[in-house]
Amino acid sequence: MTAYLTEYEIKTGLKNLVTQYVESCKNCNQLSDEFVELIRYTLKAKYANYNQETRTIQIGVKQENENSFYNDIKVYSYSLEEAEKELDKNFSNYQGKDLVYFGKFLTGQQNDVSSEIRVIR
Repeated sequence: MTAYLTEYEIKTGLKNLVTQYVESCKNCNQLSDEFVELIRYTLKAKYANYNQETRTIQIGVKQENENSFYNDIKVYSYSLEEAEKELDKNFSNYQGKDLVYFGKFLTGQQNDVSSEIRVIR
């Protein structure tokens, strides 16, 4: 099945979805699996989790370390509102294949290889 979405629809849909995820996180004090997947893809993170004590989202991003055989993981902490702003800022920069991925994410077809998203400008 092919879905046709505009860049505006995708970016607006993502913004609304993130707002819903943040509200859900405030109510249940945890990140949904879909929100974790979205954070990891958008911020190129190795992991994302919610710290109930500080009410922050902690994100681990791989940092290359020239002095070590292993890469380091740098941890960033964002309040829920800061995380929402950071994700929105990143969404505005995406084009091409990333918009196709986000279109599939919005339509719930990210794992369906037979589905197709066409991005209209």
